[in-house]
Amino acid sequence: MLKVISVVCHVVAGFVLTIACVLAFISGLPAMAKLLMVGGTALPGVIALVIGLACTRFRLWKRDTGVVLLSATVCNVVMVVSIACMLMSEEMMLMFPESASMPFRDYVTGILVMAVLAIAGWLLFQRGDAERQQNEIGQSARELS
Repeated sequence: MLKVISVVCHVVAGFVLTIACVLAFISGLPAMAKLLMVGGTALPGVIALVIGLACTRFRLWKRDTGVVLLSATVCNVVMVVSIACMLMSEEMMLMFPESASMPFRDYVTGILVMAVLAIAGWLLFQRGDAERQQNEIGQSARELS
């Protein structure tokens, strides 16, 4: 049962972190307001991630956290590309005034947040996978002796 709760918490964490990353693309806000908005949105995701990791007693926490961060980044890329394609559509521009697409223009901050999540996720995943492989080698060596 704890594994199910852990997986659900990881999915919730990834979804919330994806939304926080998308909010980083919103323009027109002061830097501190945007930081509070993105951080405040990401906080429930981090809490869900910690709950999910606690359900597995933090075993392979680096790998699991890396997977969640990388998944959130991939989902964010899909969402951003979808929104960008939608905003480039002539039909969409006819339906909405040009000011409707203006809030989604801070590409520097959005890409920076995505890059930080992707790099942190990749590093955690690599280190967690290396630790898992070392543990498996140690266990097989103990079984042989």
